[in-house]
Amino acid sequence: MPEVKLCLACNKPMTGFRSHALTCSSTCRGIRWRANKTPMVPVKLAFSATHFAAIGSAAESYGVSISQFVHDRVVHSMECSQ
Repeated sequence: MPEVKLCLACNKPMTGFRSHALTCSSTCRGIRWRANKTPMVPVKLAFSATHFAAIGSAAESYGVSISQFVHDRVVHSMECSQ
């Protein structure tokens, strides 16, 4: 008797599905996608006008936006601290 695959999200038997299918429905596919997605946490930062101007000129010298510059610096500092 052939081995019956189970849906990776809800564990229902997957008989009659494609041989390479991982989930039984689009709902289960969405559940798996959300479970594997890296959570994003929105953060608001406040800078004084002087610091914002300094960050802006540093970002311009790197050729990136202020948001990208701050993001890269934060990610880099987190990688170095681990």
